Amino acid sequence: MLHLNITVKKPAKTKVVKQRECCYVYHVLSSDYQKDRQFNIEKRVCIGKLKNCDSKAEDMFPNDNYFLYYGNAEAEQTPTKSDCLQIGAFAALKKLLDQTGITKTLYQIHGDDAARIIDIICYVIIEESGTMQHFSKYAWNHHTESGKAFDDTVISRLFSQGIKSADIEAFLKDWNSAHTHKEKIYLSYDSTNINTKAEGIDYAEFGHAKDDKTEPQVNLSYAIDHDDATPLFYELYPGSIIDNSQVKYMVRKGKRYGYKDTGLILDRGYFSWDNIKAFDKEQIDFLMMVKINALFIQNALEDARIPLMNGNKLYIPEHDVYGMTTIGHFNKSDKKRRYFHLYYDNVRAGQERNDFLKKIAELEKRLNTLIGEKASNISLREFKKYFTVRTDEFGKISGYRRRELEIKAKTDQFGFFAIVTSQKMEAGEALDLYRKRDSIEKLFRALKTGLEYDNLKVHSTQSVESKTHLIFIASIIRNKLFQAMKDISGTDRKNYTVPAVLRELEKITLIKDGNGNYRRRYGLTAKQKKILGTVGVTEKDLDKMADRLNLGVL
Repeated sequence: MLHLNITVKKPAKTKVVKQRECCYVYHVLSSDYQKDRQFNIEKRVCIGKLKNCDSKAEDMFPNDNYFLYYGNAEAEQTPTKSDCLQIGAFAALKKLLDQTGITKTLYQIHGDDAARIIDIICYVIIEESGTMQHFSKYAWNHHTESGKAFDDTVISRLFSQGIKSADIEAFLKDWNSAHTHKEKIYLSYDSTNINTKAEGIDYAEFGHAKDDKTEPQVNLSYAIDHDDATPLFYELYPGSIIDNSQVKYMVRKGKRYGYKDTGLILDRGYFSWDNIKAFDKEQIDFLMMVKINALFIQNALEDARIPLMNGNKLYIPEHDVYGMTTIGHFNKSDKKRRYFHLYYDNVRAGQERNDFLKKIAELEKRLNTLIGEKASNISLREFKKYFTVRTDEFGKISGYRRRELEIKAKTDQFGFFAIVTSQKMEAGEALDLYRKRDSIEKLFRALKTGLEYDNLKVHSTQSVESKTHLIFIASIIRNKLFQAMKDISGTDRKNYTVPAVLRELEKITLIKDGNGNYRRRYGLTAKQKKILGTVGVTEKDLDKMADRLNLGVL
């Protein structure tokens, strides 16, 4: 056990080994010279960790082994907390944890470990960091639920041993039981992948990476409440499994959590006949963007193209597009009525057409420079889709011609897009629902930037499951804060983003007075009151937190 409340001087003739961002001190038990290999093999034992990881550092935190080998050497008792504690952001996040019932659930499931879990959740949100090695530095000058500045070894043990799969499932069941009361709930569904260099993680496999294709990945899918972007449940699965095939299993998981009357909002990447059949079997409604070049959409556009481009009555002013709905089937095997919502955006069509024709002009210009060159020495792949390239008897490029039919077929698609629904609705209604789907895309961006979960930074399957679970809870609370700020930001959205709000609340501090008690030195600014008031925190609440801290009651 590492003693963070004690510092000692690093003993002479000890060895320092740096691992990631920590420097561990080792006592050398023996040293045997290997004549054939011409170097010493040392037997060592770790006796603690340097307080500061630099070449001149001498102060260290000892562990139990230190006292075993060096006895009760003179040690300096150090305070476990700074004389100045940041409290505002923690107070806001803790209030949201309480309001959502998550605090109560965590204590019911995890007992004493719940305080540490809450501290880790708040740390990830406030510091925008998934690097657990920095937690002890954060806890030094922040108010915490546990009142302790435990280090990454405690977190590592919690991830690998303290959070069981049954605990995770118990939380998800409890959390989702509070959201299944709705008569109808639309779930936005999407997935992402997280890279890892660690070995020994069962989920880590090479797949269709969206970021780094050189590393194995773990896939993570989320289902969120379409109304307010609240994360509801998630699934970890191997990186080699394509996202398209996993969605049917998430549908069944939603059924197990009690979502009886649901609809799925999906991106075009999830369209497949197998998925449609699975949705039908589970009686799940769906609303899905589909590719414009899909055969059933091209067939529907044959009659709809001209009316969409010229029909003023089809204009949908709230989205600035033209839209209409037709009824059809996906294929000859499809017996159900499907609703194809077809749209035309003339502004986007013009921009896409101009960009495409510029690209064609650039390709043609490059082709002109290649005339006379040997075709076997040049990759013509990017040209062949829209140009027929001619060669002479010597294999040299002698000319080319545009493939006008292919170019026209491409330009004819610009500005059109399509949504398919299983239930009857107007084109405007379907687009309203789909465009709210950007909330899940924002959530995944926040997951990788605001919560720094773009790399796992753990080294076992159990730790991946545990850390992902805490990141999931953090994403719930971060979204609650985001939604709360939308209500007060008005036109000043820049100063009420989640990072901006957290920075503002971090200015609220407790200072130790002459009697050794923590007190607020300053009152709250109008902006701080506005932010805290939105989540239900008052100045009295902050003072009560200080009183409890002084009494040692957390």
